[in-house]
Amino acid sequence: MKNTLSWMLLTLILLGFGQLSMAGATEDRFREGSQYQRIDPPAPLTDQTDKVEVVEMFFYACPHCYQLEPRMTRWLAEKPYVNFQRMPAIIGPSWADQARAFYMIRALGDFDRMHAALFKAIHEDGKQIYNEYSVVEFFASQGVDRKKALDLYLSPEIAASVNQARIKTVKYGLRGVPAVIVNGKYKTAPFFVHNQDEMIEVVDSLVEKERHKMSTANVQEK
Repeated sequence: MKNTLSWMLLTLILLGFGQLSMAGATEDRFREGSQYQRIDPPAPLTDQTDKVEVVEMFFYACPHCYQLEPRMTRWLAEKPYVNFQRMPAIIGPSWADQARAFYMIRALGDFDRMHAALFKAIHEDGKQIYNEYSVVEFFASQGVDRKKALDLYLSPEIAASVNQARIKTVKYGLRGVPAVIVNGKYKTAPFFVHNQDEMIEVVDSLVEKERHKMSTANVQEK
């Protein structure tokens, strides 16, 4: 009996060390300043505390952003504890019109279909969507009345959203896309790592790190 208990105790100890080693290996693999960077001061989009906020910063004309879409979709399918949002980055003057298109899509509804359609129009159909006319024409091709599309394009609400995206792009210190922001505190991007799959691993690691902090804080409050 003593031998059995001893073996059980030894097994539990070894399992504990194994879990600590795995956690340590993950921390050692992904380091601040290498695979991700800290955003100081933090700039989350919301004050939500029950989920980890993950924001994908993108540009429709960016081929790497287009390639990231299915990877992010697969990753999110297993992350009910993530509050995922997209935000168009505005790094150059020509990026603002596609940012307007994003917020127009969001305002009109049917987001998934038109979001995918705009990516496809640029990357598969070779459409150049960089000005008012081409944005309105894209929406017309999706069955939206041209006048309605133009009114929305020129609306103060869309302009305000675009301005907020511009401000966040600066606060996040973005120099390229795609980039993923975790809880407004950390950013990572493919150019910090070897490829997009590794970037998703970094995001996953940061999300788990923030989940642990949030759960610890909730326990302490109780």
